[in-house]
Amino acid sequence: MAAEADGVAGVVILSGNVRPLQDLIVVQTEYLLGLDGELSDEDSEQVNRLEQVRQAIENLNAATPGMFFVAPATYWIDLRDYDPVKVARSLDRPLLILQGERDYQVTMDDFALWQEGLSGRDNVTFISYARLNHLLMSGSGPSSPAEYEQPGYVDAAIVADIIGWISEN
Repeated sequence: MAAEADGVAGVVILSGNVRPLQDLIVVQTEYLLGLDGELSDEDSEQVNRLEQVRQAIENLNAATPGMFFVAPATYWIDLRDYDPVKVARSLDRPLLILQGERDYQVTMDDFALWQEGLSGRDNVTFISYARLNHLLMSGSGPSSPAEYEQPGYVDAAIVADIIGWISEN
């Protein structure tokens, strides 16, 4: 892992998820299907099918055949034991965790889990940004994939906060 390499003085986590990927797939899909203000019966059926795949992933073993969310069982089994907060807790280096509050892919729920899991650490800085999406670009209203198609840049506040944090650490 890069954070354990010689010369790495700290780690910056941008829009980092904590919850399992299979859970995020279901949550993100439900969010996207609900952007029009409601979930149709067809939308609900789609979410239910995804939930069934999510549950199947929870019960995978190395001998399970097939693909799950377009990845083989071995991929999901490998991810099963990865706990980003646990890894972060094991690091003795400073951490900066940045999160856009309009991010529907990695939400403020994940940010809260980072805060909870790393509470009491004096070398961890948490900053969230009200107007930023998953790409840490500014916008307003509910975030959507269409927003990602618009040319733009990472918000200047992100760059300034990273520079300030590096300078302090």
